[in-house]
Amino acid sequence: MRIVRILILTTDAGSGHRSAAQAVEAALLHVYRHNVQVTIANPLHEPSSPSLLRHAEAFYLSTIQHAPERYDRAHTLTDAAAYAALLRGAMRLAIGDALHRLLVRHAPDVVISVYPLFTALVADAYRGARGRPGLMTVVTDLGHVHHTWFSPVDDLCIVPNAQVRTRALSCGLNPRQVQIVGIPVHPRFAAQRADPATVRRDLGWRTDLVTVLISGGGAGVGPLAELAIAADEACQNLQIAVIAGRNSDLAARLRAREWKNPVHIYGFVPLADMMYAADIIATKAGGLSVSEALAVGRPLLIYGSAPGQEAGNLEYVMRRGAAQYTPDAAQFVAALQRWIAWPAARQAAADAARSAGRPQAAFEIASMVWDLAMSRAAAPRLAPRLSLSEWLSSWR
Repeated sequence: MRIVRILILTTDAGSGHRSAAQAVEAALLHVYRHNVQVTIANPLHEPSSPSLLRHAEAFYLSTIQHAPERYDRAHTLTDAAAYAALLRGAMRLAIGDALHRLLVRHAPDVVISVYPLFTALVADAYRGARGRPGLMTVVTDLGHVHHTWFSPVDDLCIVPNAQVRTRALSCGLNPRQVQIVGIPVHPRFAAQRADPATVRRDLGWRTDLVTVLISGGGAGVGPLAELAIAADEACQNLQIAVIAGRNSDLAARLRAREWKNPVHIYGFVPLADMMYAADIIATKAGGLSVSEALAVGRPLLIYGSAPGQEAGNLEYVMRRGAAQYTPDAAQFVAALQRWIAWPAARQAAADAARSAGRPQAAFEIASMVWDLAMSRAAAPRLAPRLSLSEWLSSWR
């Protein structure tokens, strides 16, 4: 049997896209082992891509944190077919050479994108060739999904729910292309390794207290300190765990504080055990963060949502009864106290989260990737080509 080569394209504008890519990679390797070769790549980080694009990832994080209304306007204005075509053209000019080099280097049988636009550019690279890789886009938001996610060149478009499927069809995809599977979460979130009490003891947590996990994602952004301090001051018989991510200054500041309740401060660490061990998860409305909490069946307190796609994620989980929106410390504490005082209400939200969760999505996607690869001949190898700068240099 031939080895199936799979290239997963992502960006690092936030940690969610790469987390989705790693979830699919882990599922593929778990199921198909030595029969697959999986590579995750960020075309924006390739040496031949403009350095401006690498800065754009950081600019995105800064904009949604400090000027969300500006991001909201841009998201809304470009959410149409004409603008999607313009954005594809701009991306083709910016990263076409870098993407071509990735395709030459890895010669994939299937290309998966967990970010908008990329699969259309891959199809462009193979224009005129005798065949191309299988193409799959995996949408990583639960609602308000931008037009650029949906490309007619895709063999499969994986969506999280019926609402996004309807959106995909309205953007011109045909029903055979669009499959409702869910947002892929890492296999660690699909199977609890031990009961919560055992996991808590392994983590050094108390087993007899209601525990809230407050996470700021990989970057450790958001009002984490404000929420943790407010909860500690207002609540009794509470245990708090804070995930500061790569925000080492925040972690140091929190560790230096004197706390009334048991409090555990972490940096950038795997979250599956902590989510299983917690009773309540507080996070912003990122697609992956929310999907991981749903996968483990834990109720959510959403303390923030960027305009655009995150607002859609928030609407989805609130509509399902799995979350409450707590945009400031006072509302956060009030919701936390209600769920501490009324375990039945907390359990109802947990049941709703479990019902909405898709813990096996990564494995379902892995199976579809394998079937897609088996249904077609090996993709042709692209010939290397000179970039514009290399071509000009050859004439000196």
